[in-house]
Amino acid sequence: MQVITKDFIKSKRVLLRVDIDVPLEKGKVIEDFRLKALLPTLRICLENASRVIMIGHIGRPQGKVVEELRVSLVVDWLKSQGYERVLGSGKLKVLENLRFDRREDSLDESFAKELALKGDVFVNEAFAAYHQAVSTTVLPTLLPHAAGLHFAKEVKVLTGVRNNPKKPFVVIMGGVKVKDKLPVIEVLSKKADAVLIGGKLIHEIKEQNVILSHNVMVGKLNEDGFDISSDTTESWRNLIIGAAQIIWNGPMGKFEDPKNDQTKKVAEIVVESGAETIVGGGDIIAALNQAGLLNKISFVSVGGGAMLKFLADGTLPTIKALS
Repeated sequence: MQVITKDFIKSKRVLLRVDIDVPLEKGKVIEDFRLKALLPTLRICLENASRVIMIGHIGRPQGKVVEELRVSLVVDWLKSQGYERVLGSGKLKVLENLRFDRREDSLDESFAKELALKGDVFVNEAFAAYHQAVSTTVLPTLLPHAAGLHFAKEVKVLTGVRNNPKKPFVVIMGGVKVKDKLPVIEVLSKKADAVLIGGKLIHEIKEQNVILSHNVMVGKLNEDGFDISSDTTESWRNLIIGAAQIIWNGPMGKFEDPKNDQTKKVAEIVVESGAETIVGGGDIIAALNQAGLLNKISFVSVGGGAMLKFLADGTLPTIKALS
C-alpha cells in the first residue's frame, strides 16, 4: 500500500477521499476529531498539489438531497481552521455529499468515471468509510492511488495490535451490538491476558447465552442498569494497571448522565496505568472528551466500526483497493 508523498502529488489534481461524516447539530459541527485527523494530509496536498478536491459523505440520505446533510457546515469548519483563502481561490474544493447520488453506494462505474475526471491521483484519508463504494473501492481502479497519513497510521497501529500486541495486553469492550463485537472478542481473547466487557454488551451476552473464553470477564451492571457497578471497576483495576497495551471500544454505560461515572473511572485507571492505549468509536471518543482525558490516549482511531472490522479480519475492502 503506497502512502502519500510530496512527489506522488506534485503539481497534480488530488481527489482526496475524507471522513466528513461527523455529528452536526444546530448548524455546526459538534465533534471534529475526524476532521482534525485529516488535516496533516490536507496540508501536504495543498502545499504540493495543483488543486485538491475533497470528497466524502455525511449520514445516510439514500440518494436524496437532505438539506441538513449538505457539506456546507464542513466547509464552514474548514474556514474556521484557516482554509478560507484556499477555498475562495478554488485551490481547495469540497464536493457535495456523495450519498446524495444513489450511484455512490451502488458501485456505479459511470459515477466513478465522472469523479475520476476531476483528479489526476486519488488519496484515501477516510479509514472509517470502509464499506465498498464508488469513492472508496472503485476510484482506486481508475487513478494512481495512495493512502493518507492517518489512514496509513491506522493500518500500522492496528496491525501491530492484531499481530503482535504488547504484553500484558488488555481489551476493554463496551457499548452495544454484540453481533459486531463478538468476532473481535473471539480474535483478541486468543491474544489478550484479559477482555473486560461492559455497557449494554452485558445484557446482550446474557440474553443470547454467548459462550466466552475463560479470560473474558463480563462486568455487572448497577441497580438501574445504565452503568457498570463500581465493584466491577475496582475488580478490573489491577488488570488495567498492570497492562502494557490496552485497546478500548465502547463506553461502560450511559456516560452522558454525570451520575453514570464508571466510564470516566475506568478511563482514569487506564491513564494511570501508563499503558500504550488505542481507542476507537464515536461514543468512547465523546466520553473521553467529556472526561478531559482524550489527549492522554496514545492513539485514537477515527473509525470504531472500521477498527473492529480490521481487528477481526486483518484487512478492509478499502485497504485491498489501495494494494
